[in-house]
Amino acid sequence: MFAIILIDHRLALLALAALLIAAAAPLAYAWASLLPEEPPPFEVAAAGPPAEDLAPNRKRAVKKDRFAVFLLVCVTLSYVLRFPGLPLAASLQWLSTLLPADYFNWTVLGGRWFFVIVPGLAAAYSALRPNPVRIALISGGLLVLVLWLVSPALRAAIATG
Repeated sequence: MFAIILIDHRLALLALAALLIAAAAPLAYAWASLLPEEPPPFEVAAAGPPAEDLAPNRKRAVKKDRFAVFLLVCVTLSYVLRFPGLPLAASLQWLSTLLPADYFNWTVLGGRWFFVIVPGLAAAYSALRPNPVRIALISGGLLVLVLWLVSPALRAAIATG
């Protein structure tokens, strides 16, 4: 609550927008890097030995780390859940009709903690183990974690303005 008093609502809006854009950029880059590369548009086959024999230094297809891709999916979902204006009330209402009242609160609490912890876990995993989306997952995970931690104070400061 102390941060609400110190931050001007215009500055809070600018900080939230910058944080949302900064967190989205590495995630978009990671998803784009997982797509297979297209061949050059006007590649002409030369007469002679195959091109693979002539270029031994050619990059091999990067082996995709399935756990890194799973973490990227979870970090992306975590980012989407913190995006302002997302109508979560309707999905929570639907979920409350499916689960008993005793389990609903614990499920929501566990889900929130899962999506808070996963970006940090993804950043730590990528820092320790090389994978094709290493740098993007580290930076995206840390920025989404900061978004989860700072966003409530920024949104409250925006609302007071």
